Amino acid sequence: MNEKVMTTRRRLFWKAGAALAAPLAIVGADTAAGTAANDASLRERVGRLEDENAIRELNRNWIRHFNAGAQPELARLFADRATVSDLGDICGVATDVADPQDCIELAADRSTATACMHCTVRIEAPIEPSCTLVQMARAQGGGFVRRTQKGVFEGEYVKRDGAWKIQRLTFRAT
Repeated sequence: MNEKVMTTRRRLFWKAGAALAAPLAIVGADTAAGTAANDASLRERVGRLEDENAIRELNRNWIRHFNAGAQPELARLFADRATVSDLGDICGVATDVADPQDCIELAADRSTATACMHCTVRIEAPIEPSCTLVQMARAQGGGFVRRTQKGVFEGEYVKRDGAWKIQRLTFRAT
């Protein structure tokens, strides 16, 4: 009698296991199809984040070389070395590392981008007109009006040979 009860119970588990496995197999097939689509969107998101970080790093390199006055290194950061922008009387740039107003917008094909970078610039303008008093001040390291100003660097970037380059960079005072 115990043998019949045991076999009946075992059959119940066997049938219940088969009944539960069928819906799980269907869900597993849907999950596999969803995973492929998920992987593609995840790769796209990771690629966008990598591009944004590369542009941020390019901006940090530009600031470092600009503040150091390293013209050859600055020229290497631009897509066309002839388009290195003249920023007038700006002699130094300081940025907030994580300014919430900074933005980077990538094109759909991820080959071009635009960015806004909020910063504070140091400006040195020579005192005009040139007279003997100004000449004496310049001989002593003066003769300039120095000030700081907040503003936004607006840049256009292009991806060449897998690396981001600056296409155009302009400063707008705020």
